[in-house]
Amino acid sequence: MEILELLNPWWKENRVSNALAPDYRRKVFPKIKNLFKVRQIIMITGLRRVGKSTLMYQLIDGLLSSGINPERALYFSFDEKTEDLMTVLKKYSELVKVDWKSEKCFLFLDEIQKLDGWSNKLKVIYDNFQNLKIIISGSSSFQLEKDAKLNLAGRHFAISVEPLSFTEYLEMKGSKIDTNKLKLWEEEIKKEFKNYLLRPFPELVRFEELSLIKSYIRDNITEKVLKIDLTKKFKNINEDLLTKLIEIFYEQPGTYINYDELANDLKVSKKTLIQHFYYLEFAYVIRRIKNFRPGIRVSSRKLQRAYPFHFSLGFGWNGNINFETAVASLLDAKHYWREGGKEIDFLILNGKMLPVEAKETQKVSRDDMKHLLYFMKKFKVKNSMLVYEGIEEKTTIGSLTIKKIPLWKLFLEKT
Repeated sequence: MEILELLNPWWKENRVSNALAPDYRRKVFPKIKNLFKVRQIIMITGLRRVGKSTLMYQLIDGLLSSGINPERALYFSFDEKTEDLMTVLKKYSELVKVDWKSEKCFLFLDEIQKLDGWSNKLKVIYDNFQNLKIIISGSSSFQLEKDAKLNLAGRHFAISVEPLSFTEYLEMKGSKIDTNKLKLWEEEIKKEFKNYLLRPFPELVRFEELSLIKSYIRDNITEKVLKIDLTKKFKNINEDLLTKLIEIFYEQPGTYINYDELANDLKVSKKTLIQHFYYLEFAYVIRRIKNFRPGIRVSSRKLQRAYPFHFSLGFGWNGNINFETAVASLLDAKHYWREGGKEIDFLILNGKMLPVEAKETQKVSRDDMKHLLYFMKKFKVKNSMLVYEGIEEKTTIGSLTIKKIPLWKLFLEKT
C-alpha cells in the first residue's frame, strides 16, 4: 500500500521531519505523553486544524528519540483513505516485516471516526493484543466520545485539544511579552490579544491578511464539516438547511431557539430541524446552551440558546468576533439562567455555581449588575463574574462580590 510509505517517512529516514513535528509543544503535549505509561487507548479529540495530527507526529518523534525502532510506529489517516483497519495492519506487516500481533508497536490512527464501526474494531484489537499501544484522533468529538463511552469503557483516556490559548499564541509567535508583569506589558498584551482572537489556530499565527484568515477558517473547518464530514457520516443531510442555521446563529449569537417557529420559517418539519441541530452539535459547529433552574438543579429543554461553538468560527463565516461567544467558548458554557424577565448570560457549574455576565463595554453601572445581584441573593451565591472591556476590580455589596474582569485578562487567567 503506497500510501503507508508516504505517511510514514521515518521508516526510511529514521526521523520525523521538523515540518511534521515542529519544535513547539502545545500545553497538552506532556499530558498526552504521560499516558504512554498506561495501556489504555489515548483518544485525542478536537476541532479540525487544532493540531491533532501534529501532536501525533511529535509523539512519534519522541518515541524515536527514546530509541524505539522507527518501524514500530505506524501512522495512518482515515482522512486520506478509508481502509479497513485489518487491511492497514496487514499491509503494514508486509511492508516493514513487523509482526504487529506479537511485537511492541505503536498505532497512531488519525480521524478514526471515518472508519465505520471503529470503536468495536478497536475493542477487539485492544482486548486481544496487549503488546499494542493505540493512539487515535478524531474531529467529530461529540459522536467520538459517545461511541468510546459505549464500546471502550475502561479502555481509553480522552484528551480534548482546544484551539490555541492566548498564552500558546504568544509563545508560538515568539513574543517577548512577560505575562507575569501585567502592568508593565499591559498595552502590548491588549494589542496582541486582538491579533490572537483572529488567529487561534496554529497555522494562522503568522498570517497577516485578514481575508486569508477568514477563508482559512471557513474553508478548512466549517465548509469541510458541512460538505464532507457530515455528508459522509449521515444520510438525508440537507446542506441548505445546515447553512441557513449557521447563518442565523452565527449572525446573531445567543438567539433563543423556538423550534416550532423556526421550522415554519424554514419550511421543514420540526423533526428534521432538531435532527440538523444535532448534526451541527455533533461536529462542534454550534453549541446549545440550556436554561438552568438552580432551585431543582435541572436544565430546561425550552428556551435553548445557540452560539458558534468557538468564537473563531463566527469570524470565518461573517468576519465578526462576537464578545459573548468568546466568553462562552473560553468558559465552555453549557447553561444560562432566565426567569421572569431576568437573565444571566452563563452559569458555570464546577463544584460551585458561578453566574457570569458578558458586557461589551468599558464601563458598567449598578443597573448592569442588577440581574447578577438578584440571582446571588435569590440562590445565596456569594461570588459572580462580569466580563467586560474595562479595568479589573471588585464590587462588594454586603457579603456579595462581583469580580469585574477584562476579556483579555480572563483569557490569560484561563491559560
